[in-house]
Amino acid sequence: THWFFRIFDFIRIQVVLLQSIVFVTGLFLFEEGNTLMLAALIILFITIIYQAIVIAPYIPFKKNKDKGQKSTINILSVNVLQKNDNYEELIKLVKEVDPDILLTMETNKAWEQALEKIEVDYTSVHKAPKENRYGMHFYSKLKAHKIQTHYFISDERPAIEAHLVDKNGNDFAFIGIHPPPPSPTEKTTSKQKDGELMKAAKHICELNMPTIVTGDFNNVCWSKSSKLFSKAASLVDARLGKGIYGTFPVSPAIFRFPLDLLYHSKGIEVNQLKILRDISSDHFPFYTELTIVNEHAQPNSNLDKDLKEKADEIIEEGEKAAEVDE
Repeated sequence: THWFFRIFDFIRIQVVLLQSIVFVTGLFLFEEGNTLMLAALIILFITIIYQAIVIAPYIPFKKNKDKGQKSTINILSVNVLQKNDNYEELIKLVKEVDPDILLTMETNKAWEQALEKIEVDYTSVHKAPKENRYGMHFYSKLKAHKIQTHYFISDERPAIEAHLVDKNGNDFAFIGIHPPPPSPTEKTTSKQKDGELMKAAKHICELNMPTIVTGDFNNVCWSKSSKLFSKAASLVDARLGKGIYGTFPVSPAIFRFPLDLLYHSKGIEVNQLKILRDISSDHFPFYTELTIVNEHAQPNSNLDKDLKEKADEIIEEGEKAAEVDE
């Protein structure tokens, strides 16, 4: 769980590119009879194949679908970068995109006041400002039955849950999350992040309704913890077969990886994924268009015994790590 080991999940694409360059260079420099170099090249080739297998499910092969405006749910999720004061750039983008749901992260009181300009366009607004880079705000044009704030692992990091109705009258749950990253400047280990994801997954199972989860996961889609979250919550990764869509960092592009993720229940189709233009943040805004398919929409299933035990263990470790921080 230490950040040093988890970081290699984040830079998997960069690592495989570097490995490929070294491998091709090695082929040109290879001398017949050099068994040590031959063994090194074989091992390197095996690691490249392994990396490719991990990344392959995200290679785009599914075309975007046009379901028409009446049947879609348009979501804009954006980590604004708290210290960024270019408020007008985001406001301009929101006006252009006109999303049904807007989720902002790292939004504090200053951002909250600046975004009051867009509140007139939304029927539901829910605010959880923080000055610790984990503030969150939710705006929706869809009918809302209930909106609430959760603190899954720590009181320092809100998550927002909204029970909404789409344009075709389908009920669904929307959850926005922003767990902490494992890094030398944040959390030494990924225990709190993993615990928060597992606690959210257990909660999603209890909802028993189609669900969409998005936000800055501080995690890449192909990591074991992301896949475990997907399995525990019975959700589908929106990027599968659609593309990698790296959202962080904005610059330099060579180090970019997918940090802003979206998961959805079976029976919710992804029509379109987009990375939108730079708004002076360190993240690109992430846009998704989805459709709930009535006859196939499925609620989330209950955790099986083994998975529940594993989730509970991860949650316990996350809560203990949060207590130490406090």
